[in-house]
Amino acid sequence: MLLRPSRKIFILLLFLFANFIEAQDESNDKEIFISGQINLTNNGFSFIPLFSLGKPATTINLSVGGKRLSFDPQFRFDLDGMRPWSFLFIWHYKLIKKERFQLRLGSYFPAFAFTELDYSRNSRSVKILTPQRFFIWTTNLNYVINKKISIGLFYLNGKGLEKVDQTKRGNFISLRTYVQNINLSKSFSLSFNPEIYFLKIDSNQGYYVAQTFAIRHSKLPFSISTTMNKAINSNINAKPFDWNIGFNYNFKSSFQKK
Repeated sequence: MLLRPSRKIFILLLFLFANFIEAQDESNDKEIFISGQINLTNNGFSFIPLFSLGKPATTINLSVGGKRLSFDPQFRFDLDGMRPWSFLFIWHYKLIKKERFQLRLGSYFPAFAFTELDYSRNSRSVKILTPQRFFIWTTNLNYVINKKISIGLFYLNGKGLEKVDQTKRGNFISLRTYVQNINLSKSFSLSFNPEIYFLKIDSNQGYYVAQTFAIRHSKLPFSISTTMNKAINSNINAKPFDWNIGFNYNFKSSFQKK
């Protein structure tokens, strides 16, 4: 008998927790980290660069976990009335964790995207902000070249769970380069993350390039970043070129389990 999607998800979460507990018991490292970033931008970008809000937004990224399992929720809001844009409850598990090579599996469960839909109420047409549910799983391969450069291959598969007015299936493949901590002076450093990616949504698809730059101060938790996205060949209805600039606050703490 085939398992229902909800049962598959439940079994997957049990598997991740069981492996997390086993890995923690076998390890002498009992450290748990808590980190996050708050971003304010003139144009909110999704985790897929093609999708932008087109107006000021804020994104709150949080992360808590140990050596292998982490919980990394993301909350995005439209700054006009702090209306929700998307809520992603993300689980990551590091299946392979070597010095140079890492393999990380992920599940966005649950994932909500908020969209204004037209409804009829008392013979009147009204727009209502409606959450749409998705189930998403990811695979992320990363290879470290040196202390400042690494390359990665990221795959995402998403399924819409609503019966009407929603994307049914999405696939996203991204080849990424991470260049970190390029010294601009004694206090400032530059990071940039170029990527080329393929995106397919139902029957539409496209190829794109994107780039994110960030400038950080070595003694301050603040940074300035900008993201740009450019279509190479696409029939998806979206802007052929888009960009933003953001102001970020970063924080991180760690604790030792007794």
